[in-house]
Amino acid sequence: SGRPVGLSSSGWCGLRKFFKMSWIESPGTFEGLDLTTLKVDEAFLKFTLDGVYHLYQLVDECHRCPFTYVRELNGSEVLTVSTKYGTSWRLYTDHVGQFVQDGDKHAFTCEFRPKNFGEFGVYSLDHIDGKCEVLTAHPPVNIYLPLLLIVAVLLTVSVIVSIVSFFRIKWKDEGSNVENLDKKKSNRLTAIDAFRGICIVLMIFVNDGGGQYNFFNHAEWNGLTVADLLFPWFMWIMGVCIPIAVRSQLRRNVSRVRILGSILKRSCTLFLLGLTINTVGVGGELTRIRIFGVLQRFAVVYFVVAVLVTLLMISLYRPQKATMKGPLNDVSNLSVIWILMFALLAAHCYLTFYFPVPGCPVGYLGPGGIHYNGIYKNCTGGVAGYIDKLLLTESHIYQHPTASEIYMTGAFDPEGPYGCLLSVFQVFLGVQAGAIILSFAGWRCRIKRWLLWGTLFGILGTVLCQARQEGGWIPINKNLWSLSFVAVTSSLAFFMTSFLHLIIDVKRLWSGAPFIYPGMNAILLYVGHEIAHNLFPFHWSYGKMNTHLILTLENMWGSFLWTVIAYMLYKRKIFISL
Repeated sequence: SGRPVGLSSSGWCGLRKFFKMSWIESPGTFEGLDLTTLKVDEAFLKFTLDGVYHLYQLVDECHRCPFTYVRELNGSEVLTVSTKYGTSWRLYTDHVGQFVQDGDKHAFTCEFRPKNFGEFGVYSLDHIDGKCEVLTAHPPVNIYLPLLLIVAVLLTVSVIVSIVSFFRIKWKDEGSNVENLDKKKSNRLTAIDAFRGICIVLMIFVNDGGGQYNFFNHAEWNGLTVADLLFPWFMWIMGVCIPIAVRSQLRRNVSRVRILGSILKRSCTLFLLGLTINTVGVGGELTRIRIFGVLQRFAVVYFVVAVLVTLLMISLYRPQKATMKGPLNDVSNLSVIWILMFALLAAHCYLTFYFPVPGCPVGYLGPGGIHYNGIYKNCTGGVAGYIDKLLLTESHIYQHPTASEIYMTGAFDPEGPYGCLLSVFQVFLGVQAGAIILSFAGWRCRIKRWLLWGTLFGILGTVLCQARQEGGWIPINKNLWSLSFVAVTSSLAFFMTSFLHLIIDVKRLWSGAPFIYPGMNAILLYVGHEIAHNLFPFHWSYGKMNTHLILTLENMWGSFLWTVIAYMLYKRKIFISL
């Protein structure tokens, strides 16, 4: 029969059904319910009630929130519910308001939470004689198996290509040694281009939707996802390149005045380009145009850090040999800037935890909205939100922050002016990594120092957030660009650079392809994918597009096309930088 030994007929049929449903997310029909009408991350919830009740819900991601009113139910009804987050529901005999605090039991009947809650599942709740019983009538699909299949295929292809590339490079460069390679590429590391390329390719994938997987979307407020890593990593890499680029110009006898002029020009260009991108799809209505954004933060932070490096990094003007002395030479060369960075951190901490914000508790770091049962509704982001609104006015900041979906918050800009303060520090940590490249020629010296910095900031970030998502001293929060967020993401950047440098530049186990190509034209790809959003052939749709599988493939297609474009530009030696 082809059935595995020891597996019953019913078990084998169930296993085949499970894998069929899981891999392709094919919903079909169940007891008269057309599951194909469900969107991604949706399920049916069937009610069988003995009267009129009022339904309230609370999602797991909404920390310290009340239950929110959904609708009135009468008799037998079927609701379409979101499975994006774990959810608890309550039934009340009366409508007790739009929000109900967790401990409020007035008119309370029961609270329930479906087990095995997931996409395309069907769940039934029976409420008879004062008792609630919830059952899984139809199991959900496993949304992660399609992703596992895609990753397995990509890894297999990558391994094959890497093996072929490894032997090709070995045959081509037979007789060369690692030390010569280090000396030849002491300032230009392929690993940096590869790291930047990984960031921009994943950034395009995430911005296109990330297959609608939660970990490819930004955290609602506190927490850290894959999507949250990319922007800070990109900025950190920019910091790595700043001292290398500035010293290169100084060694070509370019005056500091000209360097400062080029820094100003590049910053203004980036800011204006970001401002232009903010109008794509929404127009340029001056009364409500969003002033800050991703490229605008790059512009501001690049200007500050590049000016500091040009004027205050001690040994930039010296010959390279002079920077090879002393185990702490990389730190001493940046000593003046380090002092300024500590002052910046002190100022930021004072403003964040001691600056009074009207109508809000001092040091509040929450999302506002219905957080804490709505008593701090207009306090989103605490002092960060207050200062941004003070500088830009509410109509010129981001109107739909990630927290708005579950916390019901108002406008808040995750790339606003206040967040630039710690972004400066994050980019400076990249400068520290770049100073290590300039100060030490040997790959072992570089990697040891990168790993040390990564460990130190990893410990710092863990201590600040107390190794938890909620309730720590300084939670990891991308929206606020918190100090713990800077520490943890910078720590991971140091580790990633060490790993990539080892396997690409030192051991030559991987050429860095295909990520080195988008890494050399990262700004072009970022701007291009923002402008081409929803344009064919970068984006397409087929049918209902209601599974993670089809959405992941579509989002990967856009990233793939931009990678191909980057490769074509590389072959033609076209590199566009601002």
